[in-house]
Amino acid sequence: MDNAPHWPHIERDGVLCLTTTKYSAHVGPRVLTMLQHAVDVLAMDSEARTIEFRREFLSYWSQQVGSKEPHCYALLSPRSNDRDIYYHSARTGQIIFADDPSELSSWLKNAGIKAEALLTTRVVWPAQIPTPDQYPVKGRDIINLVGREHIERHVRAGYDLPLVMGFMINGAPMFAAASISGASAKFLKKGFRKSSPRPARFVANTFFAKAIVPLSIERIDPFWVHGRDSNITLDRLRTASVGIVGCGAIGGFLARGLAQAGVDSLTLVDYDEIRPQNLGRHVLGSEWLGWLKADAISAQIRRDFPHVRDVQPHTRAFQNLKPGDLEGLAQCDVLVLAGLDLPAELAIDHWIDTIEHPPTRVWTWTEEYALAGHAVALIGRDRFSEGLDADGFYFGRLTHGWSQKNVVLGEAGCGVTFHPYDAVDMSSTVLMAQRLIIDVILGKVPQSTNRMWLGNRDIVIERGGVPSELFDRSHCEISRAWEKDDGTNH
Repeated sequence: MDNAPHWPHIERDGVLCLTTTKYSAHVGPRVLTMLQHAVDVLAMDSEARTIEFRREFLSYWSQQVGSKEPHCYALLSPRSNDRDIYYHSARTGQIIFADDPSELSSWLKNAGIKAEALLTTRVVWPAQIPTPDQYPVKGRDIINLVGREHIERHVRAGYDLPLVMGFMINGAPMFAAASISGASAKFLKKGFRKSSPRPARFVANTFFAKAIVPLSIERIDPFWVHGRDSNITLDRLRTASVGIVGCGAIGGFLARGLAQAGVDSLTLVDYDEIRPQNLGRHVLGSEWLGWLKADAISAQIRRDFPHVRDVQPHTRAFQNLKPGDLEGLAQCDVLVLAGLDLPAELAIDHWIDTIEHPPTRVWTWTEEYALAGHAVALIGRDRFSEGLDADGFYFGRLTHGWSQKNVVLGEAGCGVTFHPYDAVDMSSTVLMAQRLIIDVILGKVPQSTNRMWLGNRDIVIERGGVPSELFDRSHCEISRAWEKDDGTNH
């Protein structure tokens, strides 16, 4: 083994990590294959070991990190230049690094972390990824790597200083960190007046001799969170803005789903509160009881995805929005109508006529028992009302013939009605609508389109409904061009 102090593919507990074999193979060949893999690893020469150590640098660096050390996260830009950066050390045992102080403050606020003073440190991009025998051990090792001239402005008497190293690994930026410490504040006060503290260069000198504390950093920037640097649509999604009118069962899941997909700007419109009876099919849980839905979803999205640029709640019905609110919605790339009532839908129809360049509208809802669902993209001046019959029902329904006493129920003791279905029943319609919204953003929907979810046809019949001719199969999605009512359906 060339007296090598370290060997690749050996875990912290001494287990040799090898490639897997097929479970279907016979035991004998599998054992022989694993033994051959072990021999191949142990026979690696110095050059091969170096390649492996650099290829999986983060794995080997993390083997040094103690279980009680702070969890570190990076919002850092992937640009590979040495520079000063900002960080926040939270009482929760987290350290967050960022290039921009306003971005870091926004992230902390969204995450619900009380932002105390933001501090500065340095990120350095070494020319070469180190192997284990080259890892920094003492403070002087990493100070020399960063540059003494870049350390003094960041050190504080009696406080540790985390420093960041950046590497490009397989074309992706990755980070590691090490914390260095110096003399105590009490020691550094000796011989100096309070009005004249020890100069920074003397404080920095005390950071040289102590052992470093290795730290692992996980990236938490949008490009890593939303696809591990492999999401080819993320640039467009991050610049898109979506308005959602109606934040109930469907709209709530759409809002969170779009944020999770990477849409960076959302405007949420809903005046209703979260009630106990909503919890069974709403994206929000009991912690939000009594909150207005738009406010609660906005807060939840910020908490779940603190890097999100903007989530704006409007706690009014669409018909009662202020002119400034309407101007904001008019600038959206997509305006979603999620399970609205007819007055709101017609109000949006009339509003569209007042806008020079109306946003594409995606109108989505479920039919009875959520056994069928629709997501209609309306482009340009196409109107919702053009698809409605004289009673305000969509003439392209997939089911009909229902007995209203079975499909519309009333809550005991009050006049509130509801349609009986649960979160699982409606999930296929939600996902279909989300795909359509994203396709609109990505420019994949050139004309007004109706996508339809066909649920379980047998259950439609079993519960007394009549499937349309289009509903000739179960559990699938179909797509058709938007058809206006020519008057024959009235």
